[in-house]
Amino acid sequence: MFDKIKAVPEKKSFFIGMTLILITPLLSLLLVDLFLLPNWIMISVGVFINFFSISFILNAADKRHPRLDKK
Repeated sequence: MFDKIKAVPEKKSFFIGMTLILITPLLSLLLVDLFLLPNWIMISVGVFINFFSISFILNAADKRHPRLDKK
C-alpha cells in the first residue's frame, strides 16, 4: 500500500493529504447526523483516514527534501 502512496507525485500527494485532513471532520459530522453511529466508531474512522492523510503529506515532504538540499 505504501508503494502506491510513494508513486504519487509530490504536489498531488500534498493536496490529497491536506484535503483529507480538512474534509474528515465535515464528513464525520454528516455521518453522525445521518446514521447515528457511536462515537468510538467515528473516532476509529477518523484515525484511519488521518493516518493515510499524514502518510501522503510525509511522502510529499520526503520527495521535496532532497530537491531543496542541492542548492
